[in-house]
Amino acid sequence: MYCRLVDGKAADVVGNYVGVFHPALHSEFVECPDEVQAGWLYDADKDTWSAPPEPEEEEEESSE
Repeated sequence: MYCRLVDGKAADVVGNYVGVFHPALHSEFVECPDEVQAGWLYDADKDTWSAPPEPEEEEEESSE
């Protein structure tokens, strides 16, 4: 699998980008594990991928 990195995040995750994306974008693609999905974060220093953190639920205010 390959994904296009945008600000350290996987944007477009595809099996093959050649012939699908304009050649000017080819340099933005990197090889990635099959489990990577759009939005996953790439740490280039460690060469690791991680799912984005779950958004924290906001506490609902009770109107009593």
